[in-house]
Amino acid sequence: MYIVTTCLRPTDEVLSRAHVHAAEYNMKFVDRRKHSIDELKKRHHQDVLVFDKRRVEYTPLHSTEPFFFHPSSSVFRVKQLSRGGTDPLIDALQTEPGDQILDCTLGLGSDSIVMSHTVGPTGKIVGLESQFITAQLVREGLNVWVEKDEQINEAMRRIEVVHTNSLEYLKSCAENAFDCIYFDPMFEKTISESVHLNPLRSIADTSPLSQELMDEAKRVAKKRIVLKAHFESDAFERHGFTHIKRKTSKFHYGYIDMESKTI
Repeated sequence: MYIVTTCLRPTDEVLSRAHVHAAEYNMKFVDRRKHSIDELKKRHHQDVLVFDKRRVEYTPLHSTEPFFFHPSSSVFRVKQLSRGGTDPLIDALQTEPGDQILDCTLGLGSDSIVMSHTVGPTGKIVGLESQFITAQLVREGLNVWVEKDEQINEAMRRIEVVHTNSLEYLKSCAENAFDCIYFDPMFEKTISESVHLNPLRSIADTSPLSQELMDEAKRVAKKRIVLKAHFESDAFERHGFTHIKRKTSKFHYGYIDMESKTI
């Protein structure tokens, strides 16, 4: 549970977004007035969600560090692709315009933004996030964060965020519902390099890939399943991924080609 408030000088739009969020998720809205975040935490003894013009910040009760959405590495990765460069994830996925991709481990959505850019307006990206607060912050952030590059803004707006468990979602999908499925179970190690993500470390879901999860993914994926994992991970071999080794990175990709699958 958390309380919902706004920045010190909210616009009518910011106030509206905050009130709508509080009502939709049955959270208490508190007028900010001139109170500091620390004052609000002491008074209400709850985490605080702050709506601002360009972002939404979450500050846990026992932390001074706010967590907020940021497009992070996706910005320069999209620019690199736009200049005719390559991206190791996109190479592994072999995406095409119009593809429908399921990101089973959305996190902060950086990979989904890059995938959204490559599949374009005719494609579809669905990002699954099992942690409620992360899903809410990323959903809001993808809708209001503004970059100078309009390509990135368009890619962010196209992503559909779903707060759910990936296994449950996959079980609800029809066979061949998505062209590609992506897993990045290394989220906790990935965020350790980013200061503004520190509050997320304690709630990141780092559950290993189960056989049941992989069986469902193979049923739902039409073209490829791609995994990002530490180079020493046994998940590549355990689940039959073709391991793409990268000499300059601790994180490697693997893929399962589903074009000729038999289950």
